Amino acid sequence: MNKQDFLNELNQRLELLDPKERRELLSDYQEHFRNGIDAGKSEEQIVFDLGTPEEIATDILSERNIREEQVEAEYYYVPRKNQNANRSVSKQILIGVGLFFLDICLIIPIMVSLWSLVISLWGTVASFFLSPLLFGVMLVFGADFEFYQMFVSIGLVGLGLMLLFVANALTKFTTKATMAIIEWHKYAVKGGGSNA
Repeated sequence: MNKQDFLNELNQRLELLDPKERRELLSDYQEHFRNGIDAGKSEEQIVFDLGTPEEIATDILSERNIREEQVEAEYYYVPRKNQNANRSVSKQILIGVGLFFLDICLIIPIMVSLWSLVISLWGTVASFFLSPLLFGVMLVFGADFEFYQMFVSIGLVGLGLMLLFVANALTKFTTKATMAIIEWHKYAVKGGGSNA
């Protein structure tokens, strides 16, 4: 806090004082700043030495037996009429048609792509986890045992574990996005509020 901020806040906090007395006090604090700057202190150091304007104002007002009145703000809830609540059927149809074309051109292709990615990712994770089982089935049916095949199946399980976290996160994101789009459609068509 610099000198000007300090004096402005102190002035506001001393509003209950007589204007003449307040000017004298502020003049005293300006003198403190002049003396401190002459002594080589920065404005921030002087403010730190003096204390906060709140503390100073509280001390000054309590010395003069002046109480700061705590004014409680009264809040009233004024319900506003939902502008969209009384949408006519024709407006709802027009909005529905607009949303339909937006869905066909943009939202459905994006969501189909996302869900396809989610399904393929889960399929990949499942196949990686099943690779040791497939390796065992190959051995049962007489395939030659090769060490590299065993290490590859173990590596695929590890890769499947890593992809599991990605698949889970993408599934959560896609589900939330789908639900948000559905809710947005309801809000846009019906007008929100209690109608949605």
